[in-house]
Amino acid sequence: MYPRIFCLIFCCSLVLAFSCKQHYTLPAQAIKQTNYLVVEGNINVGQDSTIITLTRSVPVTDTTKALVPETGAAITVETDAGRTFPLVEIGNGAYAVANIQQGAASEKYRLNITTANNRQYVSSYVEFKKTPPIDSVSWEQHDDGVHIYVNTHDDQNKSLYYKWNFTEVWEYHAPFKSSIIYVNGFEVVRPVQVQFCWQTVASTAVIMQNTNNLAQDVVYKKQLMFIPTSDHKLGVLYTMLVSQNVLTKEGFDYWTGLSKNSEQLGSIFDAQPSQLAGNLRCVTDPAEPVVGFITATTTEQHRLWIKHPAVNNWKYPLGRFTSCDTLHLDRPGVQNLVMANIYAGVDDEVPPYATSIDCVDCTLQGGVNVKPAFWP
Repeated sequence: MYPRIFCLIFCCSLVLAFSCKQHYTLPAQAIKQTNYLVVEGNINVGQDSTIITLTRSVPVTDTTKALVPETGAAITVETDAGRTFPLVEIGNGAYAVANIQQGAASEKYRLNITTANNRQYVSSYVEFKKTPPIDSVSWEQHDDGVHIYVNTHDDQNKSLYYKWNFTEVWEYHAPFKSSIIYVNGFEVVRPVQVQFCWQTVASTAVIMQNTNNLAQDVVYKKQLMFIPTSDHKLGVLYTMLVSQNVLTKEGFDYWTGLSKNSEQLGSIFDAQPSQLAGNLRCVTDPAEPVVGFITATTTEQHRLWIKHPAVNNWKYPLGRFTSCDTLHLDRPGVQNLVMANIYAGVDDEVPPYATSIDCVDCTLQGGVNVKPAFWP
């Protein structure tokens, strides 16, 4: 439900002058600062699962952006009314509990973490925020492409600080079908189809809206995504699952700061250039920084579908398949390329032709050839 955990590092602020980025050399001490605990996730109160991900921060100079999961930890959601909800480790630094029942409206929640090396971390107790339903997720086609918007409101004027995440899935097809592959020099039938694929991408941008200064607590046409004209995503069928949460003012300010840092670096999953004040602390060593901000909220979701015929003049885009040419199998060397699975024979072509393996195997373009369970 939540995007992957971002890699953060505390170090010196960037030097800015006249609103222009200047060359900046990190001091040696800042480069060495690393291995801080990073906590991502929300305490979801109600029917949705709570998933908390723990990782360790990496130096700002680390170009691999590899996640370092924190495994073997014990995590519990606690309330100021004495209720506790232990989380179960589900792998790769993620911990989950299926259902945290809502108590009194005034009840507050916090996270308690004990790592495998017996270091304890806690968040501040936070008030519970109930998220209003999503009114709609809509799209409009303009000359430049398709714009996707979210609309919501709170009649009680209590929500004020909104945040959205989403996951996109789209179907795409390789331009040619090939049923034959070579194994140890022998021609065999492919065990699975590789012409039709589905790509899944989680949002990485920080998308928020503050209605605190408006006469009514209404969000109208907040843009979530822009898809340029004839983009590959809308070539067959596209869906977006939008998740909406309400934040406290402190949580909103934290994510605003994170967003500003990300504008300088490109993504919230990049190492961050400045220290962000979250609401977690290390009990074992109060001087140790902890990265993250915990909120307690409900989550509202809405799924949008866009079919290819619904968009005007949206030619099926070849994308990475633009250079998919075919060669006659009788041409010198082509058969050897086919037997080496560098090229593949094209089905139903007379005379027989072959094309690059990339043009028949859609899984080589980043997707999977297994249809999602919810796909029509």
